[in-house]
Amino acid sequence: MLKFMLLVASAAIFVLLLISIFFFFFRHKLSLTEHRHDVERPCNDEHNKKEHTPPPSPPSLATFEGGEDLTIDEILEAPGEVIGKSHYGTLYKASLQSTQATRLLRFLRPGAGGGEYDVVRFLGSIRHRNLVPMLGFYAGGRGERLLVHPFYGQGNLAELIRERESESKNWEVINKISLGIARALDHLHNGLQKPIPHGNLKSKNILLDSNFEPHVSDFGLHLLLNAAATREMLKVSAASGYKAPELINMTDADERTDVFSYGKILLELLSAEETGGDGGDCGGSEERTLRCLLQIGEACCSSSPDRRPDFKEVIAKIAEIGRIEMDFR
Repeated sequence: MLKFMLLVASAAIFVLLLISIFFFFFRHKLSLTEHRHDVERPCNDEHNKKEHTPPPSPPSLATFEGGEDLTIDEILEAPGEVIGKSHYGTLYKASLQSTQATRLLRFLRPGAGGGEYDVVRFLGSIRHRNLVPMLGFYAGGRGERLLVHPFYGQGNLAELIRERESESKNWEVINKISLGIARALDHLHNGLQKPIPHGNLKSKNILLDSNFEPHVSDFGLHLLLNAAATREMLKVSAASGYKAPELINMTDADERTDVFSYGKILLELLSAEETGGDGGDCGGSEERTLRCLLQIGEACCSSSPDRRPDFKEVIAKIAEIGRIEMDFR
């Protein structure tokens, strides 16, 4: 009887052991199957994502006052000469074939992109006699962009100062340039519904026409660039001495920081002229007049933003100096 019971117990244990082994392998197989599905599922999602990636946007061209005759083909096929480079783009002097007009084309690389079409439309609407207008804006399918501007035959202010031509020492030219730049910047800060700080003002960005009338370029350019590109822009500005000491990010740019940069340009312009003298009242001699301009430039470059004049004050002072000078002639 005991032997029989042992046999029954052994058989029961063996059956339970078989059931346990079967259940273990069944669950392991199920787990592997579920894991494989989990791995395959993201791959399928990635595959579906690639299948549904939208194609590149078709190229587009927005034109503004003075650029109504521009076409995409003419812009892209225009023979161009590189006249400037930066880490975020290249500046070309280009000849449009149909109109034989010479234009400035500013190419912005895809990686430097930023800004919305509303910004482009706003910048394209800005007009002032001392600002370089945007005539057209081309957006390519890969993120590249081209800004179209007029071309100015006398180059830029940096070239004029560096070459020390007779015009850079002419009082009337100095007065015209210093006053025109101030008027352009005053318009950006006080003449628009929404002020646009320049943030990257320097003598290379002051273009001169055949009458040596100044035209400020690159205003609002930081609004079309990403954060990395604007940081590099400020870095270059700081290295060349034009950046206000308190300006850390381009979003902090305002009228006072632009006044600082303007003061640096004014001092740079006056460096082509001997500006010694005993100070005194403005006017009465060209030397005293230039000395007064030098004082304005120094005030604009004050390390304290609150002690810098605004552009309306600068304009009033330069205009007054000009009137006094003309009265003595």
